[in-house]
Amino acid sequence: MATFKAVVRTPRKDGFYQVYIRVVQNTRPGYIKTDKVVTKQMVDKHGNINDPFVNEYCARMILLYTDKLNRKECAKWTVRQIIEYVTQGDKDICFSDYARSHIDRMVDRYQLRTAQNYRQALGHKERFYGTNKIMFGQLTSTQIARWIQSLEQTHRAKEMYPVCMRQVFKAAVEEYNDYDNGNLRIKVNPWGKVKIPQSDRSVKKAISPEDCRLFFTAPLPDTRMIDPLPELGRDVAKMILCLAGMNTVDIYELRKEDYRNGCICYKRAKTKKFRADDAYFEIRVEPIILPLVEKYLAEADDPYLLNFHTRFSSSDSFNANVNNGIKQLCKSMGIAKEKWYSAYTFRHTWGTVAQNDCGASIAEVAFGMNHSHGHTITRGYIKIDF
Repeated sequence: MATFKAVVRTPRKDGFYQVYIRVVQNTRPGYIKTDKVVTKQMVDKHGNINDPFVNEYCARMILLYTDKLNRKECAKWTVRQIIEYVTQGDKDICFSDYARSHIDRMVDRYQLRTAQNYRQALGHKERFYGTNKIMFGQLTSTQIARWIQSLEQTHRAKEMYPVCMRQVFKAAVEEYNDYDNGNLRIKVNPWGKVKIPQSDRSVKKAISPEDCRLFFTAPLPDTRMIDPLPELGRDVAKMILCLAGMNTVDIYELRKEDYRNGCICYKRAKTKKFRADDAYFEIRVEPIILPLVEKYLAEADDPYLLNFHTRFSSSDSFNANVNNGIKQLCKSMGIAKEKWYSAYTFRHTWGTVAQNDCGASIAEVAFGMNHSHGHTITRGYIKIDF
């Protein structure tokens, strides 16, 4: 059983002594800082505090701590576990603060897109609760179900946001709850009673080869801009189509060392953190897009392959402007608004045309689009000839 005693340690710069409650567990000492201070005159030559008010306060705290420990099997706990339990055992934890630290750790691991999704999910949840300090005690199954219900008109967020917040909750339970010693900071899991709806099935975005030809040969709308967005959108769309549906983030992040022997050799940003092969892929740059590569080639002393980073601050900004340019061109072509294209249209189109018009199998399309599912084990056995 741990022992407690009110003590002082070294004097502060102002001459006062901070009062601590010393904890000794299995001969290991630890200290709990109180909000009390005493003067040198209130401490005898043996270091004992002789102020009655401070002693009474510390005696109440020690009684409270002892009562808590008497309810637990804590003989094998460390002194740190003892201190954490007696000082925070019944204190509610802030879910919002923990979620933000969880998101920060994602950013540190360069999971920027995932972190953005989690941040949006947390923001929506805090707006629903009306506070940016949601506590774990407020996460009841009823309240979470109501929050999910408020998302029912969305296409994807109704599944993605709850899944993100559930993952944060699971991480917190794993970090705070010590099941071996019965120390449970988060006592209730509300997610067991909550049903998360599935996101709406995505609409097939692919267009026909004929529509592709019309798009790439359509005249650009008039503009006063030196670098018009419709031109950028069309150029990047052609890159995507001719690079096996390569994502805009990967095009934006290409470095000079990624372009070797006429091939782009890169690791797909979306999945490289989760695949044993780092989502590595090689794709030959066909002559049809060589003029575009040269058109957007970065300066010789620039580590990036293409100069998009000099115009756009991030891959997200680049993607948004590419999509804006594609939509402007669609509008000038007279395409109905609900059918306007995006960068993803041309990734879907590559896969669809490869299968339907070029005779590729689904497995070959998946390989060409650098998808892992169905090839994970195979890629562990063979050396890929790109």
